[in-house]
Formats: sequence, C-alpha cells, structure tokens
Amino acid sequence: MPRQGLEERVEELAVVAEVASAMLLPLELQQVLNIAVEKVSTNLGAAFGSIALLSPDRRTLQIKAVYNLAPDYAERINRTAPIPADNSSIAGRAVEARRPCAVSDVMTDPIFTPWREVAGQEGYRSLICAPLIVGADAVGTLNQYLAEPHHFSSHEVRLLTVVSQQVCLAIERAHLYEELKRQTELARSASERKSRFCADMSNELRTPLTAIIGFAELLLEHSGPLDDVQARQVRMILSSAQHLSLLLNDALDLSRIEAGKMECAVERVDAGQVVLEAMRMMTPLAEAKGLQLEWEGPEKPLVLRCDRQKCKQILVNLISNAVKFTARGGIRVRGGRNPADPKMGLISVADTGIGIRPEDLPRLFQEFQQLETPLGENDRGSGLGLSLSRRMARLMGGDIEVESRYRQGSTFTLKLEAVP
Repeated sequence: MPRQGLEERVEELAVVAEVASAMLLPLELQQVLNIAVEKVSTNLGAAFGSIALLSPDRRTLQIKAVYNLAPDYAERINRTAPIPADNSSIAGRAVEARRPCAVSDVMTDPIFTPWREVAGQEGYRSLICAPLIVGADAVGTLNQYLAEPHHFSSHEVRLLTVVSQQVCLAIERAHLYEELKRQTELARSASERKSRFCADMSNELRTPLTAIIGFAELLLEHSGPLDDVQARQVRMILSSAQHLSLLLNDALDLSRIEAGKMECAVERVDAGQVVLEAMRMMTPLAEAKGLQLEWEGPEKPLVLRCDRQKCKQILVNLISNAVKFTARGGIRVRGGRNPADPKMGLISVADTGIGIRPEDLPRLFQEFQQLETPLGENDRGSGLGLSLSRRMARLMGGDIEVESRYRQGSTFTLKLEAVP
C-alpha cells in the first residue's frame, strides 16, 4: 500500500475509534445524536455539523442535532423551506441514492437556492450529506459543513461513510433501548392492572365467602344435633370455603408483595402449634380422598423466628398442594432443626403423590404456572400458592426447597430461623 494510502487508512481508523468510543455510553436517542454530531465534526475538521432524521411520513428531513450552528437553525430551515426527502434537496439525494452527496458551493449550486440565505447567516459555503441506514432503512443524514467552497475528495467521502456507519450503530442501539423501555413500561403497567384486578376481585368475593363460612360454623355449633353424614358434609363446606378464602388472600398478598407493601410481624412461634392449626384446616380434604395426614414433631419443641400468620399460610399452601396431587397413600409433616445448620429450623411436607418431572422443576415457583399432571382438570389450582409461599418465606429470611421423584412423591421443605 502506498505511503499516502497507508496514512489515510491510519487516520480513518483513528477517527472511527474516537467516534465509536464516544458513543458507547449514551443510550437515549437525543444524547446519541448530540454526541455523534459533535464528535464527527471535530474529528473530521468540519466547521459545522448536523444530523437530520426522516419525518414519520418520510416526506421531509428534520434537523435533530447541530454542532456550532445556531440553536434555532432547525427552526429557521423549516420556516424557510422544509428539507424534502427526495432529489430536490442534497440530503434527500443522499437518502435516495444511499451514498454521500455534496455541494461544493451552496451560493452557486441551484439545488441549494431555497436555503442560501440561512447558509449565509450561519457562515458555511459547502456541505456533504451521508445517509444514515439502520437495518434496511434509511433514517436520515449526517451533514458536515465547511466555511469555504470545497470539492470533497474520495478520501473525505470514504471517511464520512465509515464514520456514519458508527453513528448508525449508535442510533440502532438507542432505538433498541427505547423499545426496551417501552416494553418494560408496558409490563409494569400490565402488572399493576393485574394487581388491581386481583385486589378488586378478592374484595368482591370475600363478602359472600365470609357469609358461607359463618353459616357453616353456625350449623356445626348451634343448629341442633347433626348425624355423622350431615356433620361431615357441613365440615366439607366449611373447609372448602376456608380454602377458597385462602386462595383469595394469596391473590391479595401477591399484590402487596409486588407493590412492596408486604410487612412481617416477626415473633417467637411454636412450630408444632402452627403445623397442627394448618393440618386441622386440611384434614377434611384429606379425609375426603382417603389420605392419612400425619405430624411427626421433634423431640424438643421447635421455636421459629417468623411471622406466625405467614408461616401458617405457607404450611396450608404446602399441605393443600400435597393433598391435591396425591391420589393414595398420605402426607407426612415433619419438624426439626437443620443438622448442617442448627440455627435453621425445617418443616417438611412429604407426600406419596404424582411427583414432578425434572424438566418442570425450574417453573415450579413461577406465578400462574400450572404444570401438566396425570390428574384431572379439577385438581389444578391458581398457580399462585408456591410462588407466594416462597416469596413470603424469603421475606422472613428463609426459603422453600423441593425434592421430587416423578410418580413417587415430593417433599417441600420450609426453612426458617430457629430460636436457640
């Protein structure tokens, strides 16, 4: 390569590197345009610079960023004559031809007649416009102006072409960033609407449910003697209504967690008492399926540091799931301390149910996820219980872990801090 050609190549690489590095950080489109026009103009030695983007209808080019030009330059251009995105303007020619187009002297070239007065006010005499092509579409032009008449060399044209490609990459990245922000805002808005819907529906359903629970309790306690079948049926009504009430509470709690409004009243809690309370709520459902529900407590009382109501809610969810997905056998609840870490208490809920496929385990704690099971459609729930349970456990400084063998059973273990 001749020495002159080598020097030009080195210059090109240096300019491209300088421009590219300057546009790595900014993500907002206007920031990208402002930095791009300044860096390109200073590195190419242009007295002035601008970037124009196509209007939404693609009929005109609108100045969006300037270097060393008056702040009202774009306004004066539009007031004098909007720049058409066709062959009647030099920038329009660059967009249509998809290559740089230049005017050696704006005061003599007929194509620049509408803007001569503005050019005279700003003090430039020649310009070159390079198209900005993002993806497959031309989106605008990168414009460089000189203070004197000038015939642009092939080297200058090539250099501007290479630099404009870097500007296009930065613009494309800015567009992707804006789309990401838009999608994030849509997702946030959808999440808020979902939370409001859950809260509204839960409140609407709570009133009739409270009545059902109240009448069922009244039948059991004050309606006179019931035979065994009647008493069992009323207990089923009461248990089912209480379970449905818990599902509604799950929806409300999820809304509170997502809004960052869930609070924990941490206290010393006897794990055995909470487990028995949760089991009493689930016993009618287990008996209806002919399942055994057993509690195997530790030798010494297990006292946990947690929110009593949330701990109970988690256990009800875990036992409810075990009953739901177990057709025969039973559910055993165990309590104790973690042998590897005695400061951590463990409550496990083990069943002899259908188990979970290994490929389904990553989705297990995701909201509104319902795994495919061999059981009927009636055995499927809201998809909130496990996700909410783990969130509440982590809110209390604990966690929930799972071990499962498909078609043999699952064990869910609640881990919470134990009191010494």
